[in-house]
Amino acid sequence: MDHFPYVIQVQRSSTFRRDGADIHSDLYISIAQAVLGGTARAQGLHETLNITIPAGIQADQRIRLASKGIPKVNSYGYGDHYIHIKVKIPKRLSSRQSSLMAAYAEEETDVEGTVNGIVNTA
Repeated sequence: MDHFPYVIQVQRSSTFRRDGADIHSDLYISIAQAVLGGTARAQGLHETLNITIPAGIQADQRIRLASKGIPKVNSYGYGDHYIHIKVKIPKRLSSRQSSLMAAYAEEETDVEGTVNGIVNTA
């Protein structure tokens, strides 16, 4: 019986990064979602996923979705889908948003350095 080697090339995705059977993608959330928690929608391999954002999530954290990756080649099961959290920082604020951020900054106690427009932090 003759064997023919196959070479398959897969186009690079603008949404997903692959690491073996695991996939990685970024999810952009608002400052309010990062601080207060909430939900967000993320693209999965085969469907849109509803992701629960825990309150206080950090910009460098990731959320693991077990068995939502690519089928494993030499074993059973699927890899995981890791969602990397990215916090969107607004470039412009309304005057109310700016006032609210300033009020928050005045109450912060763990500031390294200064905050523009704030004389004293707690």
